[in-house]
Amino acid sequence: MRQRDLGVTLWIAFLCASVGTVVLFAVVDPLDVQSAWMDHWQVGRKLAYGLGFGFLFVLCLLASWLSIFMVRSGPQRGHASGHGTHPAPEIKDPSSNNPDLDIGDLQ
Repeated sequence: MRQRDLGVTLWIAFLCASVGTVVLFAVVDPLDVQSAWMDHWQVGRKLAYGLGFGFLFVLCLLASWLSIFMVRSGPQRGHASGHGTHPAPEIKDPSSNNPDLDIGDLQ
């Protein structure tokens, strides 16, 4: 089960990062970003593509892992229909536990 979860997580992150990289670099030219923010580093176009993909892959990997974690650790089947839930707490009159309390104090 863990190996399958790891495979699904990596595959979903790869696909999302691939689509995100295509969309990102269709809008933004990496050399324009370099001239705006990274003048003192020599970052070529291929390295910028690689760094962008790496960043998006890590971001998508975290999101994918969190989704699988939430599905696996969520409530069991039947929880929505009331199976496995705790009964509703019993509501008591506050004056029964405290004889000095006047019911008029609560209004």
